[in-house]
Amino acid sequence: MKSSTVKYIFLGILLFVLIGIIYTNSAGEKQAEVYKEDFGQYQQAVQLIQTNQLPQGIKALEQLVVKHPDEYKLYYQLGLAYSGQKDFDKAALCLQKAIDIRPALLEDQTFTFKMGESLYHIKQLDLAKAYLEKPVAQQFQAQKDELLQLIEKELQS
Repeated sequence: MKSSTVKYIFLGILLFVLIGIIYTNSAGEKQAEVYKEDFGQYQQAVQLIQTNQLPQGIKALEQLVVKHPDEYKLYYQLGLAYSGQKDFDKAALCLQKAIDIRPALLEDQTFTFKMGESLYHIKQLDLAKAYLEKPVAQQFQAQKDELLQLIEKELQS
């Protein structure tokens, strides 16, 4: 093989690699920008929920769920927001999706209480009882005890 042919092959490969690096860098920057915007929207949605502006927070989270359907935190926060609105059907559905994605949530004491509470309100009493029998955060202990008593009464009747 001639040295000029080898040189052209080498330059072609080098050019191909450089174009690949430039493209990858550009695409990565765009992706990082999108994630940064989405994270800002997530933080804003959580803040809206914490300040009891539930409809606006829910709307923002629903938009994010469309973009990131595998992100358990979105479903968790959405479930908490629906629970705050007393829409326990949607709360239980969202919380279940969060568990499906991240089973470790079963160790989260706030999560287990909110799931149990939602299940109680949609009359899935046996399942609600199972969640409420798990340890809960101290702030929910009185509500947990009350719900367990109500469940026992309803199961006995």
